[in-house]
Amino acid sequence: MQNKSIKDDWVKITRIIKARFKKITDDNIESMEENIELLTDHLQNIYGYTKSKADKELEKIKATIHAATKPKKRIIPKNDISSNETQQI
Repeated sequence: MQNKSIKDDWVKITRIIKARFKKITDDNIESMEENIELLTDHLQNIYGYTKSKADKELEKIKATIHAATKPKKRIIPKNDISSNETQQI
């Protein structure tokens, strides 16, 4: 995940994190400073996860975030496309 997309979607990302991990507080989120990799530290400290389990949870949450924040493809009907445009935007 690129840093730009993390910054653009940080509010949505924090909602996803807080929905999945109820014990994560706003202070925890703020301390991450838009660095989702720091979530593993919080999972270890708050939930008592091992490093391995925290890393696995991070990968799961990244997949959820990616699915929730990836751009949607917009299909334009053929009759709305000029000859120089492609069908997918």
